[in-house]
Amino acid sequence: MSASRIDVGNRLDRRGASPSREATPSARDFVLEVSDFSVHYGVDANMVRAVHDVTLNVRRATVLGVAGESGSGKSTLVYALTRLLRPPGVISGGRAILNVSSDDDPARVTPVNLTTASERELRRVRWSHVSIVLQSALSALNPVRRIGREFDEVLRTHRRAMSRRERRRRAEELLALVGLEPDRLNRFPHELSGGQRQRVMIALALALDPELVVMDEPTTALDVVTQREIITELAELRARFGFAMIFITHDLSLLVELADEIVVMYAGTIVERASAGELYAAPRHPYTLGLLESFPPLHGERRELTGIAGSPPDLAVESVGCSFAPRCPFTMDRCRAETPPLAPIGETGRSVACWLHATPSPVPVPAALSRRWTAPVGPTAPGVTSR
Repeated sequence: MSASRIDVGNRLDRRGASPSREATPSARDFVLEVSDFSVHYGVDANMVRAVHDVTLNVRRATVLGVAGESGSGKSTLVYALTRLLRPPGVISGGRAILNVSSDDDPARVTPVNLTTASERELRRVRWSHVSIVLQSALSALNPVRRIGREFDEVLRTHRRAMSRRERRRRAEELLALVGLEPDRLNRFPHELSGGQRQRVMIALALALDPELVVMDEPTTALDVVTQREIITELAELRARFGFAMIFITHDLSLLVELADEIVVMYAGTIVERASAGELYAAPRHPYTLGLLESFPPLHGERRELTGIAGSPPDLAVESVGCSFAPRCPFTMDRCRAETPPLAPIGETGRSVACWLHATPSPVPVPAALSRRWTAPVGPTAPGVTSR
């Protein structure tokens, strides 16, 4: 490996070990802190509320899964957080703080407000501290550039001291990390398979040892075998280099294997947050339950899958009450009149936005939303906190 690659031990020291849930968190514990974050498309009467008052914190060296149907605001959220959202998308409220750790002093972090950062500040933190893997690698890669030029441009811009030979060697090392041969650097994007192109995007995202990597549905267009290979590689790379990750997908079953904690989004808001195992075994929001029941189990009786009735709401129309009420099989009068807040329930740190779990409970909670869950014995990944 070249001198630019930080070894595993040093990297984990630089990022810091993730504290336990009982420890008082500090800025150094979180790589990203998002509060009351909102995004709109358009203005005035034509305004669409795509993301509304999202608050979440991502701990270092953990994976946050973001799940939801198409149009739930997942991609809009991360594009706005990284300031890659194009007009007419507008950040209309809140803030997003990226806590950049220092190479010289691992105990010191510098907060960067991504919502107000200048273009110069954004150029400094992009790739080096936060990077993104887009959903369509064929569209993200320049079709008239060889793969090697993509790596060379990133390294030449951010690592000016590296010679051309060192940049080439570094690019070969990065491809090796994702299981590709060095000769792929001489290929054009259309000469690679879908899985190979996605691996190239992952290697590019890791080129400068970022603290946070955002994955926007990186496996959606791939077959299940290639999808499995890439998920396995991502888990190995994260364990090896200790970066935090935000992984966006509509496939909850995929997140259970990769994520430490999961937030479920609907109509631009977070409706449930829990650890991956807890959410999979014991969902608390009717929408989460619907998502889980939309995927066939590998074991057990064969049964007909019904999915979630109805369609997502029109975000251009301001609604009253719970946005999921028109599709919810457990809806009550209060659901149509009042919007439930995302509130903590139980003692495990999970949160849900549903009046069924209000205290005192207005009605008996359905059995499907009150399953018991036993935490695994031993240390668990601290994951993400959210309001």
